[in-house]
Amino acid sequence: MSLLDLLPLNENEIELVTTVVRQWCADHRVLIESGRGRVAMTTAVGLVISGERSPEALSEALGRCMRIEQYNRPVD
Repeated sequence: MSLLDLLPLNENEIELVTTVVRQWCADHRVLIESGRGRVAMTTAVGLVISGERSPEALSEALGRCMRIEQYNRPVD
């Protein structure tokens, strides 16, 4: 994860993103520092910027996007 990914977010949004991405990575046995972990972080940041604000909604949207991403461009 790069700090630049988190730059456009406020403190609460950063906490939301990191919590949801850590959980997603744990659930899928993905290291957060791996390629897929970085894609998940970048995707979650984009989702929050687009308006996702609740942990449940962000988690669901991230799961959907990462399934799509897996078929578009497999990473790790």
